[in-house]
Amino acid sequence: MDLLELLAMLGAAQGVLLLLLIVVRFRGRANLPLALLLLTFSIRLGTIPSWNPETLLRYRWLLPLAGPLPLLFGPLVWRYVRELVRPDSRRPRRAALHALPWALETALLAAFFLSLGPADYRLLIADLFNAPVPWWMPLRHLLKLVSGTAYAVVAGRMAFGADSASVAPQRRLWARVVVAAPLVSMLAFIAVAAQPAAAADNGFSPFYLPAAAMMISVYALAMLVLIAPGVLAVGNGSAAPRASNGLAQDEIRQIAARVEQHLAAGAFRDPELTLAGLAHRIEVHPNRLSAAVNRAFGENFSQLLHRRRLDCFLQQVAAGELERHTILRLALEAGFPSKSTFNRVFKQRFGTTPSEYVRLNASDTTVATAAVCGNHRRSHPGRHSGNTSLHAVTLPPDHRVT
Repeated sequence: MDLLELLAMLGAAQGVLLLLLIVVRFRGRANLPLALLLLTFSIRLGTIPSWNPETLLRYRWLLPLAGPLPLLFGPLVWRYVRELVRPDSRRPRRAALHALPWALETALLAAFFLSLGPADYRLLIADLFNAPVPWWMPLRHLLKLVSGTAYAVVAGRMAFGADSASVAPQRRLWARVVVAAPLVSMLAFIAVAAQPAAAADNGFSPFYLPAAAMMISVYALAMLVLIAPGVLAVGNGSAAPRASNGLAQDEIRQIAARVEQHLAAGAFRDPELTLAGLAHRIEVHPNRLSAAVNRAFGENFSQLLHRRRLDCFLQQVAAGELERHTILRLALEAGFPSKSTFNRVFKQRFGTTPSEYVRLNASDTTVATAAVCGNHRRSHPGRHSGNTSLHAVTLPPDHRVT
């Protein structure tokens, strides 16, 4: 067994072990992109030693099967980082379309290879391992590079940008490693794509570099499982703690403080925020988060969100925003998902419609209160800022200042 085979075997075996761990212990929708990434990564890494004329001549299906797999790395990285950084966001529409380039290349390569006779196929394999290679090979590499770079940029902005500021440190670490590891492997493959795939004159295979990079990437993910396994466990359907309503006072205070930190940053202005989504962000089981919110705030999670959104709406009204925007616009900016929800919550609290209330209560009680809206904008869910400056605002008599 030479060094290339050893690198590929160690990396692929570790990838398969991680895949089995996820399937057996951490099975869930949120971890599906990671499982598929490990599967495709392991297959591609395990087939690297087969990238020689003798093996490709013996197994005609090998190149169409393994060659297009890197086109899946980018979409899977992007999807998993999205699950890590924006766990409460909706599932992307037409997510399967991201796999279309991989499916097209696989189908085209398979059809092309099957159409060749034995003599033509031998000539093709000989051309692949001698310069100049067929024109379509560099084109394939270029498409992979462009696709991988595009997805890496989008995923990197989530993992390293403002979106990750409100994410728990362990989840943020996972997101950044998941972005960096496949990117390093892709850059290593560029070195191979820049020259014919034959071994160098000194016998040193150019595939040593990508094989080593991919192996290191897999072991980096394995280290993350050892360091922060809770990221895989949170929100994946694991059994809920038996005594979720029996929290210690210290734990209640800690969870409440983390909830308040996110709400103060404006997390409630995300109309898609859910209990499970916030639990993902602060690394707490949803049942424990629900119990802590009930104990610390004296209301359930939905009531807490609605109260903070109403506080934000009233603050904007007091600041004179109705001179520039409609009531509905301010309600949506405060995080209410729809007009009907806003009207229902408002009437439950004040006993009248928002427009009637604004007309009858132009000014009531002026108090100094912290800015409750933060800088979270509806058009950019998940991005928070910690603005806590003080403003004098006009509030109704029953308004609760927290």
